[in-house]
Amino acid sequence: MSHLPPDPLTWWRQVPPSTFDLAAQRILLEALRERVSATRSIDIAACLSDPAAAVRAALTALSPHPTRGDRVASPDDASRDRVLDLALSAAALCAAQGDPACAAVLVHALGRRARRRADLAVLCLAHAWRRPVTDPAGIPVAPTARR
Repeated sequence: MSHLPPDPLTWWRQVPPSTFDLAAQRILLEALRERVSATRSIDIAACLSDPAAAVRAALTALSPHPTRGDRVASPDDASRDRVLDLALSAAALCAAQGDPACAAVLVHALGRRARRRADLAVLCLAHAWRRPVTDPAGIPVAPTARR
């Protein structure tokens, strides 16, 4: 686990789905639960038990909140980034557990991020989430860490 970034709520934008083994999922779940009380913007408890709620929270967090056609930076941007990390971390957790809708939301969010920053590594990460992990019978399963 030493190869993972220190903040689990940033994993959704930094590590491939193959990293989200059961141990990583537990760490992410605990980090999400710790931060639930810090924000009242999204219902993380619902997101952790319901992938549809995770998708809804992620799409809400991703919305641009336009002002005259452009999103204007505000002092509130740091708070918005925290909400985005919470929502997409909940989606990553559900995606790691096999939910295809949450994986699709991650692909969308990472694709947007890759285009905005012209970042090939993030684009590769988006493509990694696009490929479902299956067992030999073709049933979607949570990914395991590669060594």
